[in-house]
Amino acid sequence: MILERLEARSFRNYESLTVEPGPGVNVFVGDNAQGKSNILEAIYLLATTKSFRTSRDTEVIRSGSSETVINGNVRREDELSAEVEIRISETERKSARINGARAARAVDLLGVLQAVFFGALDLRLVNGEPAARRNYMNLAISQVKPAYCNDLGSYRRVLLHRNSLLKRLRDQWFCDNGLEAWNQQLALYGSRLIGARRLLADEVARLAGTAHEELSGGLEEFTVAYVPSPSVPEAAGAGDIMSAFLDTLARLSEEEIRRGTTLAGPQRDDLRFRINGMEVRTYGSQGQQRTAVLSLKLAELSFIEAASGERPVMLLDDVMSDLDDERRTRLMERVKGRCQVFITCTNLRGFSSDLLENAAIFDVAGGTVQRRSA
Repeated sequence: MILERLEARSFRNYESLTVEPGPGVNVFVGDNAQGKSNILEAIYLLATTKSFRTSRDTEVIRSGSSETVINGNVRREDELSAEVEIRISETERKSARINGARAARAVDLLGVLQAVFFGALDLRLVNGEPAARRNYMNLAISQVKPAYCNDLGSYRRVLLHRNSLLKRLRDQWFCDNGLEAWNQQLALYGSRLIGARRLLADEVARLAGTAHEELSGGLEEFTVAYVPSPSVPEAAGAGDIMSAFLDTLARLSEEEIRRGTTLAGPQRDDLRFRINGMEVRTYGSQGQQRTAVLSLKLAELSFIEAASGERPVMLLDDVMSDLDDERRTRLMERVKGRCQVFITCTNLRGFSSDLLENAAIFDVAGGTVQRRSA
C-alpha cells in the first residue's frame, strides 16, 4: 500500500500540513524540534488511531486549537483506494471517517492503512517493562485482525469488573459472590488473546531470527519466546487454553481475594528475547538491543504483509544515525523497493548516493515542509 497524500490541520506544531510522498523512500531532513517526527506521528495515528508518543490523544492538538483533523489518501495493492480521516477533539470523542462515511468507532480505521514504526523509544521493547512488549503484540495483531481489538476491549472491561469484585470480597466475604461468572468471561476473551498472541510470537520468532542474522552478518542468533499467563502447552487449542485459564483462576482465587486483584491472564503476558542464548535485556549491549528491536520491527512488517497481503508503510524516526554503516546498509536493502518508507534525520550523511537519487527528500523547518526539486 502507498500513502499518496497526507493532510493535517492544527496538529502539533503544524497549523496546516500537506505532504505528497513518493511511492518509495521519503526522507524528511531538518534540525531537531522542527516537526519531522510529527509527520510520522500523523501517519501512525491514521494507521493505528494511537500516538507512539503519548496515551493522551488531546496532546497532539496544536496549542490554541480545540481539535485536530488528519486525512490520508491510501492506494492499496488490491487496487482499492481509500480516503481516511481521524478527528481528535478537546470536547468530543475521537472519531473517524472512511471514504467520507463516519465510522461507528475510531478503531474501525484499523487495517485500512497499515504502518510499522521504529524510533528511539522502542528500545523499551527489550529493556523496558512487559507492558511495552504486550503493546507491540496488540498493535501488530490489531492491524491484520480487527476482531482482536474487540476481544482486547472486552477482556479489559471484564478484568476491571472482576478486580472491583475481588476488592469487595477482600473487605467483606459473601457466599453468592458471582466470581465464577466473571471467571468464565475472563477465560473466554483471555483465551482468544493468548491464542492470537501465540500465533504472532511463533511468526515473529522465525522472521526476527532471519532478520537479525542478516543485520548482524550471521554473527548472532536471536530468539523470541512467548511467555503467556497462565502457562499453557505450545500445542494447546482454544478449548485447552480456556480450561487451563479457568483451572488457574480457581487455584489462585483465595490469593486473589486476599490481594484484591487478578493474578493470571494476558495482562501479565511477556516476550523473552535472547542473543546467542543470553538475555538481551540483561546482557545485551546498546547496539545489540537496538538491532534486536529493529529485527522485531522488520518481523512485524513481514507478519502484516503475509497476514493481509498488503505491504505496510515503514516509519523510521531518527534511527539511522544510531546504526553503524553496515547495519544501516543492510536495513535499507531490506526495505528499499519492498514498501513505502518514511525516514526522519537531521542530515543526509550516511545515506548512499544511490538511495538519495531515487528518494523524495523534504526539508522541514519551523512547521513547514518543502519537497526538494529533482
